[in-house]
Amino acid sequence: MDTARNRNVFGAFALMISDDIVRASSSRAPEAGPAASALALLAHKPGLSIRMLAVGVGLSHAGTVRLVDRLASEELIERREHSTDGRTRSLYLTPAGKVSSDEILTARDRVIAEGLSILDPRELKILSDIAERVLRSRLENLEQSYRVCRLCCYEGCTNCPIDAELLARGMDREKTDDVEGAPSPAREV
Repeated sequence: MDTARNRNVFGAFALMISDDIVRASSSRAPEAGPAASALALLAHKPGLSIRMLAVGVGLSHAGTVRLVDRLASEELIERREHSTDGRTRSLYLTPAGKVSSDEILTARDRVIAEGLSILDPRELKILSDIAERVLRSRLENLEQSYRVCRLCCYEGCTNCPIDAELLARGMDREKTDDVEGAPSPAREV
């Protein structure tokens, strides 16, 4: 068994699919960069704070505020009062943002389907089962879960392995958008 070769082949496969996903999803986004991830993540988790959106898309707080400003000016997202913290704003997709997010996720799904089309249903199930085991074992924390799922189609992910692992660890993304141990957010614009 050539373990180093197997890792290299998998690494090349993962990069190829990842590059295709980024290219396809970005082509449907209103701008290059993390806009596609922001719209998809807000479809996945409406009501995120700017702080948690920043975590998910990998930007600084200031960079995320600027991204939110641009997406809001294009009427793709809107800020609303946070349900429990008056200093924080919750972010939601507008109807136009939902359309944009759907287009991004459809493009993403199309390239994944094309990339895996060579596999028969049994092989795809085996690959999915292996990927689920790796995802669950490699998940570090709630914060990372937003980065991992930033371009996921939540409606298509019944029995999400990330959500299942978080619940097994006593965390629930559906009940919080706060990172464990993170300081209280400053007033968000």
